Amino acid sequence: MKKLLFVISTYFYCISTLFSQSDSISINLSAYGQVGNDELQPLWMHANEWGRFPQCDQSSFLLYAGAKYSIVDKAQFSLSTGIGGILNADIGESFLQEFYLKGKAWLFDFSIGMEAYFPTIYNDRLSSGLFITNSNARPVPKVSLGIYDYLPLGFTNSWVEVRGGISQGWLNDDRGNKSNSANDVLLHEKFAYIRLGNVKIQPYAGLIHSALFGGTRPNGDEIPIDFWATFTASGSAKIGGGEETNAAGAHMGLWDFGFYFPLKEWTGHFYYQKPFADGSGMRLYNGKNKDHIVGVLIQRKGKKALTGISLEWIKTDWQSGKGIPDPLYPVDYQDKKKGQIIWMRDIEDDYDGFMEEVLGQSPPASGWTEELVTQQMEAVLNEGYAFGGRDDYMNNGMYHSGWTYHGASMGTPLYHTASTVQLYAPDWAFQNRVNFINNRVNGFHMGIEGWMTDDLNYRLKGTFTNNYGSYGEEYLGRSSWVKSENFFFEEMKTQCYLFGEVQWQLPSSKNFSLSGSIGCDFGDLYQSVSGRVGVIYKPSVKW
Repeated sequence: MKKLLFVISTYFYCISTLFSQSDSISINLSAYGQVGNDELQPLWMHANEWGRFPQCDQSSFLLYAGAKYSIVDKAQFSLSTGIGGILNADIGESFLQEFYLKGKAWLFDFSIGMEAYFPTIYNDRLSSGLFITNSNARPVPKVSLGIYDYLPLGFTNSWVEVRGGISQGWLNDDRGNKSNSANDVLLHEKFAYIRLGNVKIQPYAGLIHSALFGGTRPNGDEIPIDFWATFTASGSAKIGGGEETNAAGAHMGLWDFGFYFPLKEWTGHFYYQKPFADGSGMRLYNGKNKDHIVGVLIQRKGKKALTGISLEWIKTDWQSGKGIPDPLYPVDYQDKKKGQIIWMRDIEDDYDGFMEEVLGQSPPASGWTEELVTQQMEAVLNEGYAFGGRDDYMNNGMYHSGWTYHGASMGTPLYHTASTVQLYAPDWAFQNRVNFINNRVNGFHMGIEGWMTDDLNYRLKGTFTNNYGSYGEEYLGRSSWVKSENFFFEEMKTQCYLFGEVQWQLPSSKNFSLSGSIGCDFGDLYQSVSGRVGVIYKPSVKW
């Protein structure tokens, strides 16, 4: 701890000496002790905390030391910096959590480094967290540029407001040694929103896009980079293989619709979000995307008994349906094409010959058409489902670790990785084809917070979920209809996650506060109870 404090103090002394724009630094020194009845900690005791608290330690003790410093604070230009680190009782598990330089030049926000912040997150202290670009994992080192707050467009008389941004990150963690693993993967993120201004009720629409690309395989092979193809989610001849006909890299996205509204002394926010993992899921008009996150967030300022309420319905169990992604030539097809994708463009106009040769079916009186061929292939090859299903959120065939960083989900914490499932289902010999083994979830979430007294505030969260596993584990691959043996989620599993926290600010010293938290998870997956106490010291140090 002394070494970490020395590094932080030396860094800020050098910064303040060079710039001399402020005479104080905001410090955060915290100590936490946590103990539970099981190695797997309750969800909300570690989730949406930017990786501060461990998920899989029955007991832990950690110290956090961090500081923030405003270097320049002018009307047209601002610059600040921050640093923070976690010192664990197991020294080898200690890490630098934040280290960044950020600011604003005229209209544009910018940052470089690791910062526990993303501009699209909606109060993750109360909500279950954003589906992607969430606060669950440690901050990723990245470079970001954008307009983070809504900007009224003058030429519309401020009736239209916009915001957006782009970032380039680097996943520098250990991402496994499977043949489809890759280290030093690059992370591309961007978002764009438009909102109606000059009205009390402000509707908006937005799009968030996240992509993994590049990296190095365990055998040393480097994955080619085609940034523009990744940026536009289009095919790339440079990368080749499936990436030439599909999208370069791995992609996840989120449509975000909603409106802000006033309610007496409260401010309200309703949102309706649609996650997607490919082009078919992104196209809302085709009816394939039946998943959503519907939520309402109501907040008010002041030390009142109730200052915040969050309600959410999370549904991500459909994922474009059970149908395999593409029609495939049957495995018993006596041709080199067996098992490969059937492209309608290759059939040209010989639908009668194709159906006779591949599926052994004679033409109807009016002959086969493209629509009839598609319907028949769905019936024969796809169990009656439409092709283009099994989106498998957060997973990807090229990148086994998917959207994780240091083992934690970079999106919703309601998804369970293989390492988590192994703890509550140790006897299940899963295939390990995908990392997120439980990513088909349907549930409800509620969070509330407020003040019991002027010095004592509270926070409560409760989440109930139905869990269906993942298509990648239910079947022997995304394009197979052969069921896995002893699939753990063959029958839906329910789980409840409860959490409560209080924080007391010492009347004798406004810089000191004490916190206490308790979490309790129970259901068909596992039972876990844990408690945590903390001491927080947040002074402003004068130079």
